[in-house]
Amino acid sequence: MKPMPFTAILLLSVLAMSHAWSQELYDYKKPRESQNWTSISLKTKTANGPDLPLVLLIGDSIAVRYSSEVGSALKDKAYVSLLGTSKAVGDPALIDEIKLVLRQNVYSIIHFNFGLHGDVADLRDGLAEVIATMKRHAPNAKLIWATTTPCQQKDDAPDAKVIEKNKASDEIIAKAGITHVNDLYTLVTKHPTKLWDAGGVHYTAEGTAIQSKQVAQAITPLLP
Repeated sequence: MKPMPFTAILLLSVLAMSHAWSQELYDYKKPRESQNWTSISLKTKTANGPDLPLVLLIGDSIAVRYSSEVGSALKDKAYVSLLGTSKAVGDPALIDEIKLVLRQNVYSIIHFNFGLHGDVADLRDGLAEVIATMKRHAPNAKLIWATTTPCQQKDDAPDAKVIEKNKASDEIIAKAGITHVNDLYTLVTKHPTKLWDAGGVHYTAEGTAIQSKQVAQAITPLLP
């Protein structure tokens, strides 16, 4: 049997590598946003630090903004980590990001939200998988669902899209047996003054502080 020519071996190697690489790429069912970001900050017990429970906040830029204040509020009660991401439910990369974080620490509590990015169909199709992933990789963690905060609308009309998302999410959360819900939506809409900053999506320092306080209050009673 004649040895295979070098060029044929090289071609087969390239084809094999291309096939392997194609298997690694995510299969996006729908277009992603033009800019995607992920912010991960993991905190755990230091060598000489107190043995406190671990808490994980998962969410978008709203969660990123209140995360540091929540950490400060719980500094003597828990170590607070953050997985902040722009990825919508249904993005396969989101599942891997969650697995990456959950495999590095054993969390007592996970406070999570997915709402500003993606649409209501994404939540209906993918939120159950996200919850199942958290339960699989953090089976002993208590889960707290946070409702999605509204964006400011013209003439101060209700944010119909967020209302629809929260309604769809509530059904899935209830079906998953999650009983702890932090209603940040009502916190914002029922506040006597407007809490949005000039962009109408994020919040002023006062608005962030109010949300941070409620997040910390939702977590505290569930700490071991």
